[in-house]
Amino acid sequence: MKLVHSLLLLILPLLTAAQSQSRISLNGAWNFTLDPVKVGEVNRWYATDFVINGYDKVQVPHSFSVDKRYFYYTGAAWYFKNFQATAVPQGHRAFLQFEAVFYKTTIWLNGKKAGSHEGGYTPFELDVTDLLQAKNILAISVNNEWDTTTIPGAKTADTFSRTDHSQLYAWMNYGGITRPVHLIVRPEVFIQKAQVIAEPQQSKGDARIRIRAFVNNLTAQPAQTLLTANIYYGGQKIDIKFKPVVTAVPASSSTPLVLEGVLPAAAVKRWYPDEPHLYRAEVIAGRDTMNKSFGIRSIQVKGTQLLLNGEPIRMGGCNRPLDYPGYGSIDPDSILVKDLSLIRQGSMEFSRISHYPVSESLLNWADKNGLLIIAEAGNWQMTPGQMADPLMRAKFQAQMKEMMERDWNHPSIIAYSLGNEFQAQTKEGQAWVRDMSTFVKTIDTTRLITFASYTVFRDYVQKPEDEASQYVDFICANIYGNHLKLLQKVHAIYPNKPIYISEFGTRFNAGNEAARVAYFKSAMEAFRQCDYLVGASVWTLNDYQSRFPGTDADGYRAWGLVTPARELRESYTYLQEEFAPAILEVVKREAGRITVAVTTRANFPAYTLRNYQLQYGDALVKLKTLKPGERQEVVIPLSATTEKEGVKVSLVKPGGFTAVSKTLK
Repeated sequence: MKLVHSLLLLILPLLTAAQSQSRISLNGAWNFTLDPVKVGEVNRWYATDFVINGYDKVQVPHSFSVDKRYFYYTGAAWYFKNFQATAVPQGHRAFLQFEAVFYKTTIWLNGKKAGSHEGGYTPFELDVTDLLQAKNILAISVNNEWDTTTIPGAKTADTFSRTDHSQLYAWMNYGGITRPVHLIVRPEVFIQKAQVIAEPQQSKGDARIRIRAFVNNLTAQPAQTLLTANIYYGGQKIDIKFKPVVTAVPASSSTPLVLEGVLPAAAVKRWYPDEPHLYRAEVIAGRDTMNKSFGIRSIQVKGTQLLLNGEPIRMGGCNRPLDYPGYGSIDPDSILVKDLSLIRQGSMEFSRISHYPVSESLLNWADKNGLLIIAEAGNWQMTPGQMADPLMRAKFQAQMKEMMERDWNHPSIIAYSLGNEFQAQTKEGQAWVRDMSTFVKTIDTTRLITFASYTVFRDYVQKPEDEASQYVDFICANIYGNHLKLLQKVHAIYPNKPIYISEFGTRFNAGNEAARVAYFKSAMEAFRQCDYLVGASVWTLNDYQSRFPGTDADGYRAWGLVTPARELRESYTYLQEEFAPAILEVVKREAGRITVAVTTRANFPAYTLRNYQLQYGDALVKLKTLKPGERQEVVIPLSATTEKEGVKVSLVKPGGFTAVSKTLK
């Protein structure tokens, strides 16, 4: 203890000069040009004397695929930006941070190559300290082409795919700098990343907090570093004691440091979909400070149950292709909030939401508003040969790691998916799931692992050893018909694992909404007979553009519950009521009033309701906490008008989202 105390006394004076990181947005106006014959690098378009006068103006984030000047262009393109920067303070480093660029990109700053990146949906950053000047010219080449070595991409030759299918993947290759760009200045000994692991203790009610901070030392000498942390809730600092860690971080290296403490029971508020309590960890290493939001919750599998904070949950969900008219895969807040509000109001709260990493803005919203998400990084229908290829494995692992290390503090993410609809019955498919599960656990052990199988219910799968689902925590299956029979078959093979339907749905054609509603009715009837089914994700929330064979003549694949412009279809309205966790019905009629029962579903979906309200007119009645199968009665007075015409009654979720509305008499 004396040694630690002495070290602290030596180090603390050095910390008084601590500076917070500076973050400068490089979004907004850029210059842009296409490079269809790929002469840009050969002709040194990145050079500081390259003339860009007259080049087109664009606003970053930007996708050239939906810019009407370059509509659906596939190939190389260049972005240019001039910006000024103040001198980097002594003892600091400067980094360019990109939240996503699709798909391959190379970056030059002031005529010098800063670095390259492959992968269209994950963040990366480059150290540009030695390249940064007072006046800067940033040149970026972007290429959205695909082939059999890209993720996503085309398939190598195999016996499982049609030739026309193997050339393409199912969504658009929206190219460009599709997410924000920043210049960040940090101390040269800094926190590269930090994971906050919060484990609630069921018996005592307290929570164990473990913080893993990866401290980078970019100096040429070992750096004596003190790691400390504070925890905040609602802006107030919480009394939790972390034992400070002091260590020498070797020169030019990264060292993981760990802090551990116990949050007292009185300060613990668990994260639930209906009570999404969030905390903030302030992690301090030397002169650097990093703030991370996190929630306290547990997720586990027990037999065929999926338990959130020890409570079984069974929920509806959806898949949301990243596609909006005029924006493509850009996800501005106006569209993001619109879509996620539709998801929350539709009680689609447990979703395998995308085939690729979503934006951090989406996850922040999900954390604050109580969505549960299975995160997926890639491997859309890879062939056995691709899954066995060391190059493809390395590319997948790189993208998976980038996604996980960005997202591991989001309580909304409860599982990682290792891919979608690959040949999981082959030895290559089984090796993929086994090996990638092991890889994922080297990065994060706090989430469940699964993948979306299109083979687990096939005739050639009769026992766990026949297919890769033997290696996952819960089964995900894309089932588009014959739901009850196929669910029963999967359950017979895996009687002690939960099942989640990662895709189900049927396509929209003009005039067939009645048939679609009938399809969803049949599916829901099947789901309610399977107590081992923990979730079902409809394909899809919205229509999306595609080149894949079978796409409609207007360029869309019309699987959506809503149109491209987010107009509701009848299927959305139907599933909103069926996915709602409670039923509203009149149980008693008297002169001048009715009694309405709010009864929580006991089959599917089924989960505990917290902080819900019943609304009629301007009145809001707070409901008690209702477990599956419980009910509460509310007496509603009627006026002469509402007694004749009925009164609109709505079940309102926390946050003001309306789960279901009915006119009752």
